[in-house]
Parts: sequence; C-alpha cells; structure tokens
Amino acid sequence: MSIFYKALCLVFPERCPYCGEIVDSESIACADCQKKIDKYRQPIIRGTHGYRCVSSFFYGNRVRRMILRIKYRDRIQFLSQVAKIMTKDIKAVYPDDEFDYVTSVPMHKKDFEHRGYNQAQLLAIEIAKLLNTPYEETLVKVKRTKKQHKLSYKERKTNLKGSFKCIDKEQISGKNILIIDDIVTSGETLGECCKVLSRSKPRLVCCATIATAHHAVNKRAII
Repeated sequence: MSIFYKALCLVFPERCPYCGEIVDSESIACADCQKKIDKYRQPIIRGTHGYRCVSSFFYGNRVRRMILRIKYRDRIQFLSQVAKIMTKDIKAVYPDDEFDYVTSVPMHKKDFEHRGYNQAQLLAIEIAKLLNTPYEETLVKVKRTKKQHKLSYKERKTNLKGSFKCIDKEQISGKNILIIDDIVTSGETLGECCKVLSRSKPRLVCCATIATAHHAVNKRAII
C-alpha cells in the first residue's frame, strides 16, 4: 500500500460495504459483517440461459444496500473489496478454466453519461487484476432499453433483443471469456450478452455477479 493511499485513508476512511461502518483500509468488511460472511456466505451456482454463472451473495438485506450504494450513491470504492470475495468464488467454481479475457455488461452511452460510470465495468477491471487476466471491452450497447427490474417477465424476454453488439469478432473467436455484472435476476441481460458473444465462436463464456435475486437460491447466502 502506498504512502499516498494511507494518507488518503486518514481523510477519507474506508467503510464496510454492507453497513457503512469505518474499517481498516485492507479489510473487506467490518467485524460484524465479516462474521456473517464467514458463517453464512457461499458461492451460488446457477444457469443463465445455458451459461454458467456464479454469484457471491443472495440479493437481500445488507448486500442489497451495498449494491444500491454503489449504483446510486457513488460508493465505487466498495468494488475493490467485493472483487476480492468474487475472485475467490470464481477460482473455486471455475478452477479448470483459464480465462483469456474478463469483460463486463456494457451500459448505453446515455445511461453512462447520466451515472458517470459503469459499476460492472469497474468491478470487472478489479477482478481482472486479481485474476492476472486482461480486461477487454467486448460488447457495446447500441439500443437504449427500459430498466429490466421494472418490467414483467414477458416484457423482460423481449426488451433486450438487438441491444448489444460485439465490438471485435476476431478478438472473441476461440477465447475463454468471463463476463461480469453486479446482479442477476431473470438472467435476461447476461443471457443476451452471452448469446451475442457466442455468435463470434468463443471457446467458453462464463458469468459472475455480486448477487443473484433468483428465488430458489440457498438462503444461507443472505447476510
């Protein structure tokens, strides 16, 4: 850790992503939340339209608050802490898969301009560093769509059709790709991204998210 970063932490101390308590700059969470993570958390494996996906948490309670802080309150510093947990799960669930690239679900340029950052992109960059794997932009969102969580199941199935485009097909062909997002609910967003990538004939496409909102996951993942 650099001297500059240590000095910065004195002025702007790190906080626990889950409850907001001040923590040591190298800690993933405060003692209370860390205890709950150690006791209850486990990687959640599910299929997303035929593609493997690992999530580190169920979307509820403290994890929900943490993700909302990241997305709507600019608490992007939490991403480096969460990336450590996700990387551990990625290595556990995909032990035999050596990825050529880590990538992320893109935002439409107007949504990016409104928020100022893409949390999935920033998270993927952190995970790529921890995996010692290149981060690459592989997709672009060419059509602005309605927010998935505001739509019915039927509407979600069609909302994202034609909204993503592969940037460079040659870059994807024959490669192992890990795509990152913050949360998976119905799986339509990640599924559509994976399908678009698959048209460029990669060897493998896998997914990882902070959380899953799937109703059937093991509730022991809640903290």
